[in-house]
Amino acid sequence: MSDKRPPGTLGVDLRKPGLRPCGLCGEVRGMTKAHVPPQVAGNRGKVTSATVRVHNNVRSVGRLDAGGMWMRGLCGDCNSLAGLNYDSAYGDFAKALDTYQRARSLLYLPRADPAPPVRVAPGRVARSILIGMFATTPQLRVMFPGLAVDLRGRRSHIALPDGASLRMALYPLRWTRLASMFNNYRVLGRRLYYNVFSEVYFRPLAWALIPSDRGYDEHMGESVFDNLGWATVDAWLQYGDDVTGVDLRDLCRRGIPHVRHPLSGHEQDNWVQLFNDKITAIIEGEIPS
Repeated sequence: MSDKRPPGTLGVDLRKPGLRPCGLCGEVRGMTKAHVPPQVAGNRGKVTSATVRVHNNVRSVGRLDAGGMWMRGLCGDCNSLAGLNYDSAYGDFAKALDTYQRARSLLYLPRADPAPPVRVAPGRVARSILIGMFATTPQLRVMFPGLAVDLRGRRSHIALPDGASLRMALYPLRWTRLASMFNNYRVLGRRLYYNVFSEVYFRPLAWALIPSDRGYDEHMGESVFDNLGWATVDAWLQYGDDVTGVDLRDLCRRGIPHVRHPLSGHEQDNWVQLFNDKITAIIEGEIPS
């Protein structure tokens, strides 16, 4: 792993209590624990997590503690906004996907359709994960203030701002990751880049808010998200709260790939990772078997 900064320590510590600007509304208040993804998706109890550190180019993970993947990035009001209105839909979606995947394994069903035949409330699910992403860094609100206002105002139809795209994939692994603001370039093997504003890897789903319209750069290669065919779900925000049962196959006609994080395991040695230690935070953990 490489990081192109002077020797130092990675990341704002969003695990510690204290007064700071809320990631969504911007008010300076005491921050609450924002579980990302929400607790109703299984992100609680025995799920362990810890902060990742890089010091003098050496990567380490703190002591894993039980209690889920979370950051103190939202005030109580903004945290409750997701909890009261959207998180239950996310939990239902995750449970349906997990049930379907387990049934396929146990019953030896034939090859799956391009997208699992489960139903989802697309607008509620997209709002749940996006509000969680605003908890991962206050920089998102600075970059996309209109999106923050729309989410707080519970607008029924929201358009992602120019320069951002929400991607989704199926993720079957126990290893979890919650992070913000990374630029990554593969320098060994095939040239690829993996740049995110925020990312969430928690079985059975992976999400990434990424820069849009980057295109192909012959020097940097192709985006991992385009190379693997991650589903683009920007349009989910156009659905209101009243839409609760859309077939996932109709929303993702090109299919949804199964993925792993490109920087996991020995693969991270093939990448150069660029980040800002004032705005980047990384939490990694594990779901118990």
